[in-house]
Amino acid sequence: MLPKLLGFVLLFGSTYAITERACEGSTLYLTCPQGQSINVTYANYGRSNLFVCPAGGQQNTNCYSGSSIQTVRNTCQGQNQCSISASDALFGDPCPRTYKYLEVDYECEFQSPPGNRFHVCEGGSLYLYCPRGTYLVIFSANFGRLSSAICPGPGSNNVNCVSSNALSVVRNSCEGYPSCQLEAINNVFGDPCPGTYKYLEVNVGCSYF
Repeated sequence: MLPKLLGFVLLFGSTYAITERACEGSTLYLTCPQGQSINVTYANYGRSNLFVCPAGGQQNTNCYSGSSIQTVRNTCQGQNQCSISASDALFGDPCPRTYKYLEVDYECEFQSPPGNRFHVCEGGSLYLYCPRGTYLVIFSANFGRLSSAICPGPGSNNVNCVSSNALSVVRNSCEGYPSCQLEAINNVFGDPCPGTYKYLEVNVGCSYF
């Protein structure tokens, strides 16, 4: 009898958005929680709002530096934290005589392990969970066999074994929850290919709902 397996999986990959601003002449700090990295989605050194970093005199609110996002990405992209100067010296001066500010939108991305597809052999249990504050999203699932190399056993040459209800079963058990446990057994999924030793495969991620 093949041993029962218990799979513990910590999933990453979700993001949340943050906006930071720094007035001209000061320093902007971007930071993410430990284990996450910065993904810069927008940046501008200039002015598009009168009320951010207010200054006297006439201010140009149509002031954009086209190189802003690349400049910020060169310093911060993929880092856990970084600092960048809101200055003409770094970004150039897109609107002389206007008091500018640096605005950056970024996401903190969980640093993902390679891939998010997990397997457990027939008779075993798969335990899925997400980091605190995020919830499981199920992209695909199959209880059967699509590869002879995974969980080898009787009937491993049958690689066209697909369960028609696996996705709905897994979603009903896991989607929207912070964690779940799945039993890779015929009593849960039915037996799509009698005489073939099967495995449960789940493609899953985590998301902020």
